[in-house]
Amino acid sequence: MSASVPLLILAAACLLVVGILVGVILGRTWGVRRMINEAVRDADVAVRTDELTGLSNRRGFERCYERCRDGRRKSDWPVSVLFIDLDHFKTVNDTHGHPAGDLVLGHVARLVDESLRERDTVARLGGDEFVALLPGAALSEATEVAERVRADVESQSVPVGEVDWKGSVSIGAIEITRGEELASVLQRVDRAVYAAKQAGRNCVHAHDHDHSAAIT
Repeated sequence: MSASVPLLILAAACLLVVGILVGVILGRTWGVRRMINEAVRDADVAVRTDELTGLSNRRGFERCYERCRDGRRKSDWPVSVLFIDLDHFKTVNDTHGHPAGDLVLGHVARLVDESLRERDTVARLGGDEFVALLPGAALSEATEVAERVRADVESQSVPVGEVDWKGSVSIGAIEITRGEELASVLQRVDRAVYAAKQAGRNCVHAHDHDHSAAIT
């Protein structure tokens, strides 16, 4: 009986050591998995983010739009889209250089982002073109949001070289139809912003399937 006690103690000690080793191995495995998962998430965010402005890029916007479109299919809640285009942006690059142009783009991106509602998403499609997704907003509310964006950009300046740049944006606004594909949405809202440009720039042009109206 007495001889079995040391054996039991030895067995318990061995089990403890094995348990510790298994815990260390599993801990390291889970740690590696966590690092891999975090790296994958970071990479996913990176490919959906515009490097210059920190906003979503086209890919990120496409993903957000798909979620809103699917929600629109299941309910009657409205979803609207804004297309925001800087007026005479080429002049900034030609006169002050591309670094100044990048500064202006960052400035406008911040103003647009701050002017939108908290639940809205704004993305930079490329160049001086931005697009915003407004879930739960009918065309009338989207037009009000667009006018706020336009006014905020017009009222604030950013230092560019030795001058303060103060520009404007033209904005097209539409409300999407149930199940509408993104290609159709971008085509319609592009026509709306083109109408705003034709109307003299620095204005909002809201367009639906029945009628359209420009708001300065």
